[in-house]
Amino acid sequence: MKAKKKVLATEISSSVESKLAEIGEQSKKVKKIIQQSAKKLAAKLIKVTKKEEKKKHKVKKAQKPEAV
Repeated sequence: MKAKKKVLATEISSSVESKLAEIGEQSKKVKKIIQQSAKKLAAKLIKVTKKEEKKKHKVKKAQKPEAV
C-alpha cells in the first residue's frame, strides 16, 4: 500500500508542477508544499478506493444465490 501511495503522490505532484511550470519557475518551498499535499491526497484517495472495493465485495456476496 505504501508503494501505491508513493507512486500516486509522485504522479500527482509531477502533474501539478508541470501545470505550474507553464506559469513560471517555482521555488523550492512551493515544490515541497506540492509534494506534501500530494502525499495527503494520495492517502485519502487510496482510503476511499479501498472503502469502495469493500462495498462492492459486500454487494457481490449479498447477491450470490445460496445453493440448498
